[in-house]
Amino acid sequence: MKLYGHDTINTLKVLIFLLEANVEFEFIPINIRVGEQHKPEFLVINPAAKVPVFFDGDRHQTESNSILLSLAQKTGWGLVDDANTHDTMIAWLFYQASTQGPHFGQVEHWSRFAKTPNPEALAQHRSIADRTIEYLNNQLADKQFICGETYSIADIALFPWLHIHDHLGLSLEKAGHLADWLDRIRNRHATVEARAFFGLTSIF
Repeated sequence: MKLYGHDTINTLKVLIFLLEANVEFEFIPINIRVGEQHKPEFLVINPAAKVPVFFDGDRHQTESNSILLSLAQKTGWGLVDDANTHDTMIAWLFYQASTQGPHFGQVEHWSRFAKTPNPEALAQHRSIADRTIEYLNNQLADKQFICGETYSIADIALFPWLHIHDHLGLSLEKAGHLADWLDRIRNRHATVEARAFFGLTSIF
């Protein structure tokens, strides 16, 4: 088992899962800050030039939420019990990939990395990120985790961007249920270990 990655949101997701499920793996660092994802040998593994990539012994898997689902199905860890809740879990994985991830990522881009400021773009994505926080907070009003009382890969998928909300200039002041959920996941042993994996210079 090999995990190709860097200290990114999506690599952290897979790393948390592997540590939760006690899956033995080798970490292969791909420094995307210096362009190692564009090297020919990595493009053979993932032509999209993205991390993470997970090698399960047979094939290379890409896209972090797809990796989470595949690993959960293989190990039996991180899934929920009944069919209806399973469908809800899948929907959350799609929501994270289509809404939370892109808009939180754009907040980070326009607030920290863009060479030319674009206040309108930042305001638009920050507004959607704030609505996402409100939505998630409401969904967690009566449950411990996003799909109910079972911690699942949906929680792992949603966690990393919310963990760095201060870094993004986003507030959970009016999102007490979400803040409590965040603390529950932060305090899990696997999450603590995964956050420490990248060292003190990481935003995690």
